[in-house]
Amino acid sequence: MSNKEIPLKIEVLAQDDEHDFIINDQKGILSVLRDIVAQHNRVALYYDDDNKMVLTLLLAVDESGIWVDGAPLPQDNRHIEKSNRIVFVSTQNQAKVQWVSTQTTQGLYQNKPAFFLPVPARLLRLQRRDYYRLLTPEPNALTCLIRPLSEQAHIRHKVTVMDISIGGVALVCKEDSVELEPGMRYQNCEIDLPNIGTISATIEVKNTFEVTARNGNVSRRAGCVFVNPSGETAKMLQLYVTQKQQANIRSETQ
Repeated sequence: MSNKEIPLKIEVLAQDDEHDFIINDQKGILSVLRDIVAQHNRVALYYDDDNKMVLTLLLAVDESGIWVDGAPLPQDNRHIEKSNRIVFVSTQNQAKVQWVSTQTTQGLYQNKPAFFLPVPARLLRLQRRDYYRLLTPEPNALTCLIRPLSEQAHIRHKVTVMDISIGGVALVCKEDSVELEPGMRYQNCEIDLPNIGTISATIEVKNTFEVTARNGNVSRRAGCVFVNPSGETAKMLQLYVTQKQQANIRSETQ
C-alpha cells in the first residue's frame, strides 16, 4: 500500500491501547518528522474542533520547532492560528503519524505564509498491521445507495465511498445528493463489494468536515458508522478489506 492510500483521518484510540503506539522521546519524534519532510508526504491539518481540514506539507523540522506550509485561503490561515487545538495527521514509511499542537503561530518561511509550532512532546504512530482501513481509489470507488425516506424506498441516492472499514464509511457530500448531517440515520443502505456481494446496513452520520485541497478546492465529507451490523455484513467487509490489502501488497512486489 502506498502512502497516498493511507487515509489521513484522525485516529481515536482507547487510552489503554494508545500507549502501545506513542513515541515520546525527542530524538525519535524528530526522526519521524524529518522523514515526513524528506519524503514530501501530505499532512492533514484539522482545526475548528476537528470539523475542518486542509492538506499541507511540513517544510522544515529541527529542535526549535516545525514549519508547516500555509493553507491556500487566507481566511483558513486566520482560523487555524486562532484554533486552540490543531491535529496533524501524516504518514511515514507506510505508517500513520498523528500529533496535536496547541501553540501555532503564523509567519513566513522563505518569504511564504507558513505556521511555526513547537516539536510535540509525543506523537502517535500506527503501523499498517495495527489497524486496517481502506481508502478506495478513484475511478473505481465504491458507492453507497441511500434511501433518505423509508416510506419512499424507491428513491435512492448514490453516494461515493472514500473510506470503508468493518466499522463504517466516509462518504462524499454533494449539494445535489442526500443531506448528510451528524446524528442522522439511514436504514437499508447498500454497498456492492466486488467479487463478494452486496451488504445492507443502517448507517449513522457521526461527523462532517471540510477538506481543502492544495489547489484551493473545498469538498465535504461525512464520517458514518454501521449501526449493529449483522455478522454476515461484518464478515463480508473484513473479507473485502483483506482481499484489497493483499492485492496492494502483490502490486508493490511486482
